[in-house]
Amino acid sequence: MSGVHMRAGVEAVPEVLAEAGERPEDARTAAAVLAGASAVDLVGCGSSLFAAAVLGYAFDAAGLRSRVTEAYEYAGYPPPAGPADALIAISHTGRTPDVVAAARAAAAAGRPVIAITDDGASPLAAAAGYALVDERGMESALPKTRSYVSTLVRGLRLARELAALRGAAAPGLDALAEPAGHVGALLAAAWPQAADLADRWADAPRYVVVGAGPEHATALEGALKITEAASVYAVGWQIEEAAHGTWVSTRAGELAIVLAVGERDRDAVRRTLAGLRAIGAATWVIGDDEEALAAADAATRLPALPAPVMPLLTALPLYCFAHQLALGRGLDPDVMRQDEPRYREARTVMRRSISTAAN
Repeated sequence: MSGVHMRAGVEAVPEVLAEAGERPEDARTAAAVLAGASAVDLVGCGSSLFAAAVLGYAFDAAGLRSRVTEAYEYAGYPPPAGPADALIAISHTGRTPDVVAAARAAAAAGRPVIAITDDGASPLAAAAGYALVDERGMESALPKTRSYVSTLVRGLRLARELAALRGAAAPGLDALAEPAGHVGALLAAAWPQAADLADRWADAPRYVVVGAGPEHATALEGALKITEAASVYAVGWQIEEAAHGTWVSTRAGELAIVLAVGERDRDAVRRTLAGLRAIGAATWVIGDDEEALAAADAATRLPALPAPVMPLLTALPLYCFAHQLALGRGLDPDVMRQDEPRYREARTVMRRSISTAAN
């Protein structure tokens, strides 16, 4: 067992958030690329897709209509787009084939293209008109944590600069510096709590993460990280859809993690929480809803910040839990079971990437 790299990724998040309030030149330059756009498509796969979903809300707030699409679907079934419709293509490696293909096709059509990647020398960065690159480079762990938060920071700063350029109000984006003041205390409490919760619910038959709005993307990201790190069955639900038939799959003994953030979703959060508890699921609430926090079996209290910036914090307890759950199950959370031949073969067969030689 190791997990040193995944933990290092999570522990690097305070450094990333310390930069969130800055107004760097690259964000202003990228905003100028988008200045004349009539709409923006955001594409990615896996964690990059979930980051795109969070950022879609921010670009809507900045006055630029967004559409978020999984990159494989976008490449295979491209939606209609005009020459003034921009594309933001997201890939941590910059080598995800469908993301790169989408960027190349959009650029060939004369559309504005922005890449968000961790590799400035990647095919994606080369295909885009401009790239927002994390100079820290690629994470060593296969489950990406720091990279996800960094992608959000780069995209949110871009949306903030675009809003300023367009004279849009963009509520909440002016609070980008605020999570940095809370992240240290949050992580200091999250690691020991995650170890305790991983011990208590190590044998849960399923882990369900539930959220709404930008936190639906966090729910999907959290469920993916629990799956990747601990090799267990985890799913993310949109909170109202949970009440439309999905809930009936719940079994006693499962762990339901409810993201209870902001005023808008209070009623849905409390209804969902009560329903899952009635079935016999254990519940863990992460958020700022005091009533929901008090009703749950476990609680992680977060500061009440504007919705666009909350995903910078809400993913972190889930990352800590995924890491600790993996260790408790005797797995290395860094490697997604690539130390086992059959899993290594499966990933080799299923996962596509553009090689360095083909760059």
